[in-house]
Amino acid sequence: MLRKSTMLLAPICAALVLAGCDGKEKETGPDVSPTASIPAVAQPEPPVTAVPAAGSPLASFDRLDAAHDSSISSAEYAQGAQSLFEMMDMAQDGNLDTEELQAGAKMLAEIDGLTPQTLLGVADADRDGKLTLSEWMAFNNARFTLIDSNGDGMIDRGEWAAPHPSLPQQQ
Repeated sequence: MLRKSTMLLAPICAALVLAGCDGKEKETGPDVSPTASIPAVAQPEPPVTAVPAAGSPLASFDRLDAAHDSSISSAEYAQGAQSLFEMMDMAQDGNLDTEELQAGAKMLAEIDGLTPQTLLGVADADRDGKLTLSEWMAFNNARFTLIDSNGDGMIDRGEWAAPHPSLPQQQ
């Protein structure tokens, strides 16, 4: 019985649905021209050509001495080194290429007169023409050790102000 009534209702429902369709398109909103829905493409941003002139986090004893205890720990120095890396890594790809090093040349010069070419010669362990964060940190860990002349794991103001030993020669 239920099956018979369902079979009778189906054609009636279809007739009602079709009766509502009078051949007109369904209204969905305001008239819009076909080209109006094409998204606008933003103009590309101009390339960054220089690192902000905030100064190198590694150039100032007071900036590195985060604990304000008149000494710089290896952790404080490493944090400053990582901050400088992130400032220079304009592509945010975890590498410093020659363009990024050139853009950050002023800040590098604040670190013992370091040039991009010298830095690549000393720190680019795999000789691929760019520095990874680990290569950068290895270089800065070695630099920390050179500045920490008494080997106590801290750089005091005297060690900071003293002439720093020469950077290791190219590998």
